[in-house]
Amino acid sequence: MMTTRQKRKFKKFKKKSNINVLLVTSRDWTSLGEQYARCLRSIGVDAKMMIKRKHVFNYPDQGMLFKNLEDITSYIEKADVIHFMHSQKPIPNSSLKGKKVVVSHTGTSYRKGHAKLNKIFNPIVDLTIVSGDLFGKGAKNEHYSPGCVVDTEKLKPVYERQSDKLIVGHFPSSTKQTNGDKIAKILKNVKGNFKFDYNPTRVSWEEQIKRMSGCDIYIECLMGIGGFGITALESASLGKILFTPYRFEDKYKEVLGDFIPIIFQPGGKDLVEKIEKFISLPNDELLRLKKESRDWVEKNYSYKAVGNRLLGLYNSI
Repeated sequence: MMTTRQKRKFKKFKKKSNINVLLVTSRDWTSLGEQYARCLRSIGVDAKMMIKRKHVFNYPDQGMLFKNLEDITSYIEKADVIHFMHSQKPIPNSSLKGKKVVVSHTGTSYRKGHAKLNKIFNPIVDLTIVSGDLFGKGAKNEHYSPGCVVDTEKLKPVYERQSDKLIVGHFPSSTKQTNGDKIAKILKNVKGNFKFDYNPTRVSWEEQIKRMSGCDIYIECLMGIGGFGITALESASLGKILFTPYRFEDKYKEVLGDFIPIIFQPGGKDLVEKIEKFISLPNDELLRLKKESRDWVEKNYSYKAVGNRLLGLYNSI
């Protein structure tokens, strides 16, 4: 959370002429960098995302492709801020002279190799952004920013019940990462008027959204090693009650305030009990919780919300 001094600087900064931000990476996992660029553009910041490879999931919105330094030089020259995504640095240090430099560490590569990556990035960056369990690993000027970003204008809520049964969904891109088969095994012990809609088949992003839209509750994963990800936010944006084994509630509240999703114990020891409580809820209470989930995402993870957070961080350096 920004201090009073940072808030004053932020307000002053917003009145100044626009800054130019270049986000860059080799592979933009979950298209997060492109989403950051769109967030910044939504509040009037000149921002572009450039990548070397398209995403395997064929997300509809991805960055501009470049092959070599020559392709990207003109964008580097114009930029005031260079923001490296996903612990990847595809341009040389010599191109960073006179720039403010930021890196986002987002997943396994930093979790397992943070010591090596800190040696690469700490000497050149002015700010490091982390989330999930990646904090406190020695990054320079570390700022904790939990979660990703979701297009709340595109992903409108679907509050209507699709069945008289409570529909609990889980549609993983990788059952190994989410322990989907174990979730299915645990939910066989749930008693009451409910249906578990589980399909581990990998589909396009559009089909994934259709699948989630039919649920009342969405279970993100079983263990929650790295904090919640884009699927969790997408389900909440669709007006689904999010169940997650999120382990960093206190850290989250320091930065963004109340954490609305339903937290269960990693490994699912209390998952059956918590699901059964929701089966017995009246429709008006389920609707209230769905709307609360949607409001939480819109407040903290919409384009403008994330854009303003990023702008405040850039201003701080």
